[in-house]
Amino acid sequence: MSLHIEKIGQGEPLVMIHGWGMHSDMWMQARDLLSQHFELHLVDLPGMGHSENIDVYHLHEVAEKVAKQMPMNAYVLGWSLGGLIASKVALITSVKKLVLVGSTPCFVQRDDWSHGMPRDVFESFFAGAVQDYQGTMNKLLALIAMGSKNARATSKILREALALRPLPNQQGLLGALDILRTSDLRQVLSGIDIPTLFIHGEHDKLAPVAAAQWMSQQLLQAELHVIKGAAHEPFISHPQDFTQQVTEFLKA
Repeated sequence: MSLHIEKIGQGEPLVMIHGWGMHSDMWMQARDLLSQHFELHLVDLPGMGHSENIDVYHLHEVAEKVAKQMPMNAYVLGWSLGGLIASKVALITSVKKLVLVGSTPCFVQRDDWSHGMPRDVFESFFAGAVQDYQGTMNKLLALIAMGSKNARATSKILREALALRPLPNQQGLLGALDILRTSDLRQVLSGIDIPTLFIHGEHDKLAPVAAAQWMSQQLLQAELHVIKGAAHEPFISHPQDFTQQVTEFLKA
């Protein structure tokens, strides 16, 4: 099974990995700006967008799928769930630089990890993901934009982008959800020994800024840029700031 990867632009390769339940059209606000500087490889994760599902939907297997189809020594950028996958890709193959957007090494709170979503909130929020995908996504898109100064406009852009590709495969949704529920990269994060940029919205409700601050302190070559007035969607609410930060970091 091959992933659907759309390739646009010219320059050094930049692999971009989207979030849960979505697809690569979610990058539409930043895509045209970034493609002026890089050859974008826009990944549809298994079971989402135009990609078929895979039999074993675990973090390592998904990261391996991406790693096998991406160019050697590429830049990799991941958002939310895509940040977990991008981090894993950087741990198993050669990546030139890494950009993590609205990312966290551990999405759900644990006894020794307060910078995540409370487990009961996580379970109740996503309980109807398969039975009522559209209702769950409407709630998720509102939460993604919550706190942004452009919340209403960015929610509308997210909804319109989401409708551009087929509904995700149900097993793919559940598999990706299990990655969010169970993954914890805290103990291995220091193995990422390449330049890494964390971009985070000031008002992110899904992945607290404290998670990005913690991650940036674990890596020797890390930078953190917090976008004022943004939530979990800085590439949509603040595309100019977002693309400037990405471009300057990757070209430095």
